[in-house]
Amino acid sequence: MRGHDIVIGKVLHFGQLFSIYKIIMEKKAKPLYKPFPAPAGSKHKFKVYVKNESTGKPKLIGFGLRGMQDYTQHKDKKRRASYLARAKGIKDKQGRLTYMNKNSANYWAIRKLWAGP
Repeated sequence: MRGHDIVIGKVLHFGQLFSIYKIIMEKKAKPLYKPFPAPAGSKHKFKVYVKNESTGKPKLIGFGLRGMQDYTQHKDKKRRASYLARAKGIKDKQGRLTYMNKNSANYWAIRKLWAGP
């Protein structure tokens, strides 16, 4: 037995342990519909777990492009009105408006970054 192996009934290598850890972490409950700051290096400002409509499992979506200004930063009411007018017209593949769909990035960007309805 080498130093990086662990015995649990049999010898497991690091790769196997990592796979088991990954499975355990995926099974942990994710806080749905609660935005949190995206980690450093991410292209998004925030991320949120939403319920996947087809599988029912948690899905991670990012919103707010890092490096771009939003209403929480510039406080310009004209820019906010212009953004909200554009964003409220965005539709998904089924033709539904995304600003009313809690599972879309547009919904979260409007509410978290642009102080919309």
